[in-house]
Amino acid sequence: MRTKTIARLTAVGFVVAATALSACAPQESTGGGSGKRKFTVALARATLTPGQEIYEYAVPKQLGYFAEEDLNVGVVKADGSTAALQVLASRSADAAFASAPNIASAVDKGTPVKGYAGATVVWPYYIGVSSDSKIKRVEDLKGKTIGVISLASASYSDLVATLKSAGLTTKDVEIVPVGTGAPAATALKSGKVDAVDTYVDGFALMEDNGVKVRMLKRPKLMDELFSVTFATRDDELKDKKSRTALTGFTRAAYKGLIYSATHPEEALKMGCKEFPGAFEGCDDPSGKKFKDTLEVLKLDIAGAIPEGEKDPTKWGDWLDIPNDRWESVVTFAEDGEMTKKKIKVSDVWDNSLMKDIYNFDRKKVIEKR
Repeated sequence: MRTKTIARLTAVGFVVAATALSACAPQESTGGGSGKRKFTVALARATLTPGQEIYEYAVPKQLGYFAEEDLNVGVVKADGSTAALQVLASRSADAAFASAPNIASAVDKGTPVKGYAGATVVWPYYIGVSSDSKIKRVEDLKGKTIGVISLASASYSDLVATLKSAGLTTKDVEIVPVGTGAPAATALKSGKVDAVDTYVDGFALMEDNGVKVRMLKRPKLMDELFSVTFATRDDELKDKKSRTALTGFTRAAYKGLIYSATHPEEALKMGCKEFPGAFEGCDDPSGKKFKDTLEVLKLDIAGAIPEGEKDPTKWGDWLDIPNDRWESVVTFAEDGEMTKKKIKVSDVWDNSLMKDIYNFDRKKVIEKR
């Protein structure tokens, strides 16, 4: 976790209405852009947040980037990475946002999917405890009850791998699903659980619900990991027309990310327009709630871009994830009991589209109004 981002967690509450995607997000029938080819992407969450659904869907849609690629893009909801990959495998989507270790797990089970483009550069999961907890180290979790988002979530695998690094196993603790946000905050505050393993945004949402949290130091391996990745089916990567569509969609999404990183306030306004009523503060862009939601959007964007360099023209091909980091993902998946057999990087990652995805003028995106 980046130091500055962690420091901001206690200063900013995670503000998001608990609005189901089925109620607010466009489905395949209401795609974005006026292109001829329909393209569907599965989101790995069932509720809207000020994150990728803004900067990699709402923004490129409203700036016309999907239309420029001749695509009519729609989204479908999925409750987590595993579910998103199932939607993808069932051919109900052309691409999916999914955690990299979950891609390895799916491949291990014989699902014909691969990551083809990066979407994040950091691993957002931590184990957190109440600020006044006597638990100081991972080793102190022995005999304790720990909450995870769900038993099928990346938070569970993060917990398993983190416990292993401290010489513990799942037999040394009790693990219960607590969801995210208010339910997780209630579980920790009431003492139902002694700790929670969730993503950074989840901790921010817990703080918004009145629970002060402190993150435990995690293994160094986690610093080499990354989370959300663009995934598709193996057959899509072998089909010329599908490769063109995947390239166009992802190029438009990357443009949306760059625009949002350099114009975050405008990006949030586009998100408010695309998803009416989904985010607090949209009715008053000069108010505190809007500013709080904007800070959360910035927090999410920070996990998808290089740290310390504000100029996107100097980022290089930052989301063309190198093989050594994928090796760390494969190791993590094995340590986290997500895979049973040895997975090779080539089984889970195909970056053959990346050169064409990055074929656009970043300065024009930054200067677009």
